[in-house]
Amino acid sequence: MLSAPAPLTPLAAKPATAWPCEPCGVVFQGASKAALQQSHWQLMEQLQHLGLASLVDVQLLPGDAIAAPALQVALQPTLIEHWAPGHDTRALSRTLALDTRHADDLAREIIVALLASPVAFAFPSHAEWAAAVRVRQGIVQAARDTRLHPDPTGPRHPAEDWLLQPGRPPLLRPERPLTAALQALLQPAQGAGFALSAYRASEYVLLLGLAEETRRHHPALYSRLQTRFQHRPVRDCEFHQALMRQIGSTDAPLPSGFAVPGDRVWLRPPPDPGGPETDRPVGGRWAIYLGQGHYREFELPTRLSDQAPWHSPKHTAHWQPMREFPRLLCPGSSDITL
Repeated sequence: MLSAPAPLTPLAAKPATAWPCEPCGVVFQGASKAALQQSHWQLMEQLQHLGLASLVDVQLLPGDAIAAPALQVALQPTLIEHWAPGHDTRALSRTLALDTRHADDLAREIIVALLASPVAFAFPSHAEWAAAVRVRQGIVQAARDTRLHPDPTGPRHPAEDWLLQPGRPPLLRPERPLTAALQALLQPAQGAGFALSAYRASEYVLLLGLAEETRRHHPALYSRLQTRFQHRPVRDCEFHQALMRQIGSTDAPLPSGFAVPGDRVWLRPPPDPGGPETDRPVGGRWAIYLGQGHYREFELPTRLSDQAPWHSPKHTAHWQPMREFPRLLCPGSSDITL
């Protein structure tokens, strides 16, 4: 189903009437047309490598006295209609015959889903776009590999990596790298694992993906993360505000089936057909969207046999109206403040 690579073409503006009024897909922002041209060439080289180059439409948005020029890249409308009707991206891997256990196929699903977005994902450069794809791949892999203790009262953190004090959040020991400590916490080589709340497990999975990306490509930011978790961990509301971006809202909800691998979502149960009618179901579960229509939930069962398989399609019923994913990560453009 995927196309052969297409030859690179110079950047050119399309008539405004050929595009929807609101930006969609991916928007690259730049200080000049030359900077956008560079992002365009780099993006098309990446898409060529993955066999996706001929599937997109590109438009140069010239900007004005208020807005800087921008480059909008989106999946062709006819492909969205056939591959993701209603912007429901959960069947993309099946439609495109992808096996997301392989890195390139996972990258393809991430990229096609982003390009099919009904709202614009904005990036200041191709470097930030590439980092966003990589960190989503890392989050998916971390979520797949996470193994939690089946007993909610089980051990919380490995003492060799974390300083544990009553009434205080665990602190990273100074001699321990953050990525290694998170891997030992979420993916223990031995034993039954560690008991974490669903919310905290989803935080640590996101953090592991983010930490691995910054360790390789932005060491100064990784060092700041390491220091923060040694003294005052980023958690709860601060985690959401400092490290995450969000699209969608209760006033402008995303289509219920729009999902990009690496998103953190809140899955709500379907309404009870025999119960009273309400505006929305009660309760829900934190999850990471893995692609292929699958989610990794982190709910701890009372008994291990009570937990439905995390890959079950029955867990796809209802969404919160927004999605979460990491902020910008690259040197010179990261918007993470610690």
